[in-house]
Amino acid sequence: MARTRVDTTRDRDAPSRVPVRLGLLLLLLLAALARQAAAGTAPTDEGEAVAGSGDLVWSEGTELLLPQPERERFAAADTTERRRLLEAFAATDPVPDTPEHELREGIRRRRELMSREFLTLLDDRARFLFLHGAPAERLPIDCDQVFRPMEVWVYAHLSRPLLFYRPEAAQPYRLWLPVDSKRVLYAEEMEYWLEQYHELRRYISGRRFDLQLCRHAKRIDEITGIDGLFSHRAERPTNAELLGYLAAPADLGQWARAAAVTPLEGFRDALDIEGVESVFPELRGQRMLARITLLLPTAENLETYQEGEADPEYRLQVEGILEGDEAVFETFRMRFQVNASTHPEKLALVIDRQLRPGRELTARMRVRDEIGGGERVVVATVMVPREPTPVPDVPVPESVIVALGDQLAERRIPGRDGIVLVPPEADVALGLWRADTLVSGERIQTVRFVVDGELQFTRNRPPFTAELRLAIYPREQLVRVEGYDAAGTLVAADELLINQQRGELRVSITSPERGRPVVGKTEAVAEITVPEERRVVKVEFLVNEVMQGVREAPPWRAEIEVPDVGGERLAYLTVVAELDNGVRAEDVRFLNAPDFVDEIDVDLVELYTTVTDRSNRLVTGLTIEEFAVLEDGRPQEIARFELVDDLPLTIGITIDTSGSMIQSLGEARRAANEFLESMMTPKDRSFAVSFSDHVELVMARTSDVGAVAHALDSLLAVGSTALHDAVVTSLYYFRGVRGRRALILLSDGEDTSSTIPYRDALEYAKRSGVAVYSVGLNIGRLDFDVRKKLGELAEQTGGRAFFIRQAEELRTVYAEIERELRSQYLVAYNSDRPGSASAEFREVEVRVRDGKLRARTIRGYYP
Repeated sequence: MARTRVDTTRDRDAPSRVPVRLGLLLLLLLAALARQAAAGTAPTDEGEAVAGSGDLVWSEGTELLLPQPERERFAAADTTERRRLLEAFAATDPVPDTPEHELREGIRRRRELMSREFLTLLDDRARFLFLHGAPAERLPIDCDQVFRPMEVWVYAHLSRPLLFYRPEAAQPYRLWLPVDSKRVLYAEEMEYWLEQYHELRRYISGRRFDLQLCRHAKRIDEITGIDGLFSHRAERPTNAELLGYLAAPADLGQWARAAAVTPLEGFRDALDIEGVESVFPELRGQRMLARITLLLPTAENLETYQEGEADPEYRLQVEGILEGDEAVFETFRMRFQVNASTHPEKLALVIDRQLRPGRELTARMRVRDEIGGGERVVVATVMVPREPTPVPDVPVPESVIVALGDQLAERRIPGRDGIVLVPPEADVALGLWRADTLVSGERIQTVRFVVDGELQFTRNRPPFTAELRLAIYPREQLVRVEGYDAAGTLVAADELLINQQRGELRVSITSPERGRPVVGKTEAVAEITVPEERRVVKVEFLVNEVMQGVREAPPWRAEIEVPDVGGERLAYLTVVAELDNGVRAEDVRFLNAPDFVDEIDVDLVELYTTVTDRSNRLVTGLTIEEFAVLEDGRPQEIARFELVDDLPLTIGITIDTSGSMIQSLGEARRAANEFLESMMTPKDRSFAVSFSDHVELVMARTSDVGAVAHALDSLLAVGSTALHDAVVTSLYYFRGVRGRRALILLSDGEDTSSTIPYRDALEYAKRSGVAVYSVGLNIGRLDFDVRKKLGELAEQTGGRAFFIRQAEELRTVYAEIERELRSQYLVAYNSDRPGSASAEFREVEVRVRDGKLRARTIRGYYP
């Protein structure tokens, strides 16, 4: 959305792209290292890298191996004494009859397990990984309406399964103990309903509510030894038994031998991090600004990504946990996209957090190279002073790039005698949209609501709201509100561009239409596709290179004057858009061209095509000579042909989160995350949409797979099903995106609450050019209507429909989709008929000359 009253600002969910070379920015880490070198001392605890380090003095988890008296001494000791205790412990060799030092190797490998999971020792799962290694079975319990987040771990050498639960959001997992009671495992509302069930049990004939809603509830009964909330079984674990699993090993030599052979397959190559430094330059209210800097060498440590002619980039993400006082204080996640065209020797990642003064915190950070996949976990002790500390004035060496973390622009809202149009809750507004305004001051008595220049509604008294009718299909529309006083004088106005297209910068002239005679004054209209994080600063309208008008805010339209050239020379309209970073794009349309001049549409019709044999197996290795393309039955000349296994891909994941998905949503989230992790490359993009009785964009288009996975993890199943609205909304997010595009749509039932009819949703899907892969979950064979819809959406768009019985089958479905998307052909042609003002649908067919093979692509397009 864009406003004409104020400048648009960068989307808060978008990744940071502010890393720049700062001539005199303080390179805090270099200053610290210089001070240490001058003093002849080694780095302190602050900034000590943990993952992959062989230094046992700083190793986390080692204290878990100490006998109880030594553990108590360790907990009460200061930093110096702790070092001494660990050094003495590291010097022991519990297996002296071998040349290897199994204890050192075992600790290193178990720490690697903890590092891989990125778990703090406040999390009981980390303690079990260190003491017992990876479990033989690990089962996440994803029944959000029934239980809190939980995991079941099973070890072959332990007599009982273990149950870990998260008491509160963003808090570490705890080992469940009988003393906790079973109440702590249930969601708050389910706990209430189970109380009612137990109290009124003799009047209720059905099964217990949690058993109806979660297929894992019975196993939780077995592990805890408690049915429901209160009914105790004979075989129940005891607190002492479960806590005994966290005791120091009785035989340290036996532990060392087992830990030393802990398998570590599948680990990524470790990144090099030369050090970590933190300073505290200013006090902001009650919080101290803590600036943490990570220094990374770039040569042979980081890989770069380069798309097209763009400058190469480093892409890194940092996940962080700040912990102290035996609790997690804060979690954070940052992303850095850094220009690498200057080939710097070092890269400094600067992370700003606001912390409470006078506290000692531990900062645990996982740094990941998104391109090369390398990872490193670092742990730093952060001593937050009560007063700001002076920062040395150290110039930044030319060989270092300093990358700053997320910074958000601030925008003020006017107060007195003003009107503000409140943006819609959803990014895509459909059908009837209730427009709300914020009116301040005393003068405004009447508010008018205008859509695309046409007055739709006038309200003469509060509340100043109106239901506005939008276009059938979502498109850019300008909504304007005007506030007038009692005398009819305009006091204030606000404009909002809704359903703004986002993607690669592109200009498309929509009026005057092709083929319509134009002479004299007329209106020119253009649509602008704007990249994420960018805004349009001006749009120029020119006729025969003569400026006709300039717009600095939407709508992108201007009055132009077309000369009567009389066939002597061509008249042509040029529309040029310029972004805030200086990038420009244009579109040209010939006006009143003579009959002997053909206007050629240079846009290829791109058909991403899947070829299968009679057994539905994918076929690759074909050549251009084996394909034929027909448009409305007319043969077309193929202009471009290739196998597209490595072309950029944009994937949308749309998941049904209605109440009927309550038992399947957890598995659906995991399968989608695994699919994206396997499928996506650094040049690909993905986004996530959820829908129940309304549609929500849970993660905007990004190359950050982890961000999409994190967004999916927060989904809950509740409400009805707006399937048709979800199809249109999801496809709209592909507007302005070129290249390969695919939407994966998962639903388990019929539409019950959409504002858009199915026929309109199908028509919009046909216009989108996006392949829809629909997945019907547990839809019966007699549910003809929803089966027909999901099948037709896939068939008309060149995708494929799948129908499965349970969510566990999603992995197989996603694997099949991945294989197909990596095995497509791009068959492109220029139509032998030029574009026209009419919007007739053109049917397209791709044939393979071998009659035994079948080619699947979109059924057609609108020129």
